[in-house]
Amino acid sequence: MKRAVVHIVGAGAAGLAAARALAADGRCDVVVHDCAPYAGGRRRTFHDEALGVDFDTGNFPLISSWTASLSLIEAIGARGEWREETEPGVAFADFATGERWRLRPNAGRAPLWLLGGKWRGVGLRLSDFWAARRLISAPPSATVASVAPGEPGRTMLWRPLTLAALNAPPEIASAQLAGAVLRRILLAGGAGLRILTPVNGFGRAFVEPIARNLQRLGAAIRFKRRLIALDLGPERLTSLEFEHDRVDLGPRDALILATPWSVTADLISGIPAPTGASAAMTVHFATPPPPRAPAAIAALNGPFDWLFAYHDRLSVTINDAAARLDAPRDQVAAECWLGVAALTALSDALPAWRIVPSRRASPLATPEETARRPLCRTPWSNLFVAGGHVGRLLPDSIENAVRSGMEAARLALGDESAREQLSYQKP
Repeated sequence: MKRAVVHIVGAGAAGLAAARALAADGRCDVVVHDCAPYAGGRRRTFHDEALGVDFDTGNFPLISSWTASLSLIEAIGARGEWREETEPGVAFADFATGERWRLRPNAGRAPLWLLGGKWRGVGLRLSDFWAARRLISAPPSATVASVAPGEPGRTMLWRPLTLAALNAPPEIASAQLAGAVLRRILLAGGAGLRILTPVNGFGRAFVEPIARNLQRLGAAIRFKRRLIALDLGPERLTSLEFEHDRVDLGPRDALILATPWSVTADLISGIPAPTGASAAMTVHFATPPPPRAPAAIAALNGPFDWLFAYHDRLSVTINDAAARLDAPRDQVAAECWLGVAALTALSDALPAWRIVPSRRASPLATPEETARRPLCRTPWSNLFVAGGHVGRLLPDSIENAVRSGMEAARLALGDESAREQLSYQKP
């Protein structure tokens, strides 16, 4: 009997995770298609010819409570490509006041660190953290601002963390999505809040190791293949129409569509299109950080939201960046570098830089848009979707992309005991 074939369209984090799960299982053949000439989707590494430096298309940290992502990285032998901070917590810096502090959670689940002011951070009260319990139980319609504490906790804590996790300010961000991130961290204890960053770029730390692993497992990866239509019957998907050819599906074959939300909506009737997206901007500086620089700093009241230190460069992230996308690039780079220099004590002289803008960095993380997000399962028995935008209990992220890809793989194999059923299959 001919082996079943699962086709995966989209070689981003979700598609690669799905492909790896299927190939490792061994019950079917796996074919990955992508319209680009490379894997990685919107998260990848590219070479800047002018500067002779490799940069990522953004800053893509992980946190130690993202168990699906870390398990995948371990399985492909890429853990050594990630730098993990030895101390849990997050470093903060306030440009307005000049104050710097660090959240220092203890390793266990009991949050004893909240009882000590030096562990909570400058000026933050126990009540600023205690109010977080409302996030975990927030209704689907609530925003972070509607349940978060007042000042100073809202500005000093919840705003930067919401921007980081949801790429949206607290006034419009879904409290349910923010609470889901918080819940995973709390379940892991303080040990769940260690930041990991790629040592030599996201491509070498994630994309390339998975692609090599897929090839060793016998999966096929085909680039420059644009999917333009699906032939959908009453109950099953029957064929895939690519730009230059057609693939007919056998009775046991399936498709996992791991494309951007807008593309998925164009291809599958009944999936609503996104109403908008949040922008982001990354500014890379081709200069090494000072010794013992923290891997990441949350920056308040300044020209950027996060500063990341890699061994060969410094990079900043501007979240919710729509207002900055059309500003002169040299002006943005100069403003950001002055902020970097202030935090690192480096020279004010502007080093070589590269800006990577993204007008559609992530779907809107509002309560209304979250309720419209697609789920893994579709009305067609052999068609499933995956991506950072899939499911309604985690924000668009590497972790959600990986989880949705693994869930879609389980469904394609007919595993009805899927662990993430409530997250990805039921509204």
